[in-house]
Amino acid sequence: MNSMKRLFIFCITLIYPLLASAQIKAPKAIAAEAKSKVNHMTMADFKETMKSEDAPLIIDVRTKEEFMAGHIEGALWIPRGRLEFDIQKHTTDPKQKIMVYCRTGGRAALSALALESIGYENVTSLDGGFTAWVEAGESAFNAHGEIKVTDFGKKEKK
Repeated sequence: MNSMKRLFIFCITLIYPLLASAQIKAPKAIAAEAKSKVNHMTMADFKETMKSEDAPLIIDVRTKEEFMAGHIEGALWIPRGRLEFDIQKHTTDPKQKIMVYCRTGGRAALSALALESIGYENVTSLDGGFTAWVEAGESAFNAHGEIKVTDFGKKEKK
């Protein structure tokens, strides 16, 4: 019995530090870590790249509702949860320029990492995402055509 007790204590002393160190990362930490590992494109660089003959494949990884409300002109909608499965419907070229965006950059960074992990070599994430795009005064598009997004946080003056 004494040896069983010692074995139990020995096991606990080995396992406890492992259990104590295991922590779940907060969503902001997950996004920050992903953002630190991917290439980013500034708004100015993105606008210039869109004008070039070698324009990137633009992928919106937000939800369908977000995409339908407004997106960057020419963007393909491939939701984050389908990206790895659906990207090859649009390109199988590992050197294809691909720019991903979401609302603020977290999902886009995770998407860029996922695309890199399956072999795409030229992936960037739009710095600040669709929020930065709209805040810069750029147009968005939806089923009704071009739209200008306004700041609904500001009240109209009567």
